[in-house]
Amino acid sequence: MPRALVDTTVLFAAAYRRDSAHEDALPILRGIDTAELPEAVILDYVLAETLNGLTTHAGHDASVDFLDRVEENTRLHVDSLTADAFATAKGLFRQHKRFSFVDACIVAYMQMEGLGYLY
Repeated sequence: MPRALVDTTVLFAAAYRRDSAHEDALPILRGIDTAELPEAVILDYVLAETLNGLTTHAGHDASVDFLDRVEENTRLHVDSLTADAFATAKGLFRQHKRFSFVDACIVAYMQMEGLGYLY
């Protein structure tokens, strides 16, 4: 089964019970855990956004707990952009006003790795 990329919105909502999308996001992570959904890739930038959001809204302990769970989960893979993908991301960011830089990184990673799934 191919891998899928997971965005900050899903990770944060699944981890933070007060998020309005919590009930929608939780089944995605559970599906990854149970192999009903593909294994997931989390870009380091996405992980940083998620951890920063959790620290702000839920506290440092909750953020560290989430980091530990990500590292312990064999179906979640944290990855970084290559130099070529980073160059592509910078170009995408400059070209598309509505992209955040992390969004540009996600698109560049998906293009370089040939991924077709994003949660």
